[in-house]
Amino acid sequence: RQSRPWLVDADVLRYEFRKRFLTGLRRLHAQNKLKLEGKWCVLRNQAAFELFLKPLKEKSWVTYIEPPPSKESRPEDVIKYLARYLTGGPISDRRLISYDGSTVTFSARKGTTHGGSDETEDVPLPAGEFVRRWCLHILPQGFSKSRRYGGWSSQHQQRYIKQCRELLSRDGQQHGQQDGRTSEVPPATSDSTPAAAEPFERPCPICGHGLERLEFVHRTSWRD
Repeated sequence: RQSRPWLVDADVLRYEFRKRFLTGLRRLHAQNKLKLEGKWCVLRNQAAFELFLKPLKEKSWVTYIEPPPSKESRPEDVIKYLARYLTGGPISDRRLISYDGSTVTFSARKGTTHGGSDETEDVPLPAGEFVRRWCLHILPQGFSKSRRYGGWSSQHQQRYIKQCRELLSRDGQQHGQQDGRTSEVPPATSDSTPAAAEPFERPCPICGHGLERLEFVHRTSWRD
């Protein structure tokens, strides 16, 4: 049982958010309000658009709710906070100290590793160099930016990577065992029936029982 009150069940939230988001996409598509140009023009066709939405409907979406900064916070304050969190630039306005026409001075943490220390210092840079460094944060067309979350957050990154390595190690051992049994399987002939796939025997990290692979979906490259 939760030690503190909660607003809504996480599974229900991600299901409802996914449903409402996709419903909104379908409504915008029916009203011809989606900008579908270039390689996306094929999605103007209703059947092609539904095919595009199918994998989005099958994915488990990530949703998260946390309380506002204070009891006095208004809805506008929460929206402003989220907007800065998700779309903030490489440097905030409050860190900019001065500009004399040729040099930009801003505050930065002392040190160059692991984000530096809590102490700050004034850093002067020529205006051209400051703009060049700022432009390095501009993503290529088609990419979107958001801060790290979940397993990739700074707080959980090391633990997450350790779990990934453990799972990869187990998977590699099982593949090695399967490769060792390959020679014992007689080759298939043209008139023989295909052999059934071997069960997926990776243990569940929670209960310890073997898992059964129901489906394997190839993840295409982002270039496709």
